Amino acid sequence: MRVIGIVGSPRKNGNTNTVVQQILEGAAEAGAETSTFLLNEMNYRGCQACDYCKSHEKCKLEDDLAELFDEIAKADGIVFGSPIYFGQFSGQMRLFLDRCYSLINRDFSPRLPAGKKAVVVGAQGIPDPTAFKGVYGEFEGQISQFAGMDVKDTLVAAGYHAPGEVKDNAELMLKAKNTGLNLFK
Repeated sequence: MRVIGIVGSPRKNGNTNTVVQQILEGAAEAGAETSTFLLNEMNYRGCQACDYCKSHEKCKLEDDLAELFDEIAKADGIVFGSPIYFGQFSGQMRLFLDRCYSLINRDFSPRLPAGKKAVVVGAQGIPDPTAFKGVYGEFEGQISQFAGMDVKDTLVAAGYHAPGEVKDNAELMLKAKNTGLNLFK
């Protein structure tokens, strides 16, 4: 089993990554090999609308996302994490998602092997965890429909501002770890 975390936060030790790491820790305890990709530390551009990927099996751009897309194809589980700063996922995550166009066929069917498990993690300053329900729902729908992934859970760290502050929420940390432990059950 292989589980990867994709973190769209510019804060390496922020609340988003803290929750993602808890999930990966649980997955590792369940026997999975894990790794993390910090989008803010990667060099990549947005989709160039060249449609190269529709006549080839990959994106034409040879940047840091080429390796990540290979890892996504090999992974059994993927944890997508992003903060919400201004009513939407971070720019880093949105730019990555734009490039995921290369993971679907011309007829919008998934290119990825079926059966991958997914978890969505969000962190936001607004204390109401349902404030951005539409953002999470839309993303869940995209990775279900276009990538063929089974979304197992969505965890929202709501009401946190300071980096790593979410660690004080023992209930959420336990839920995150259990999500990783039970990802394939």
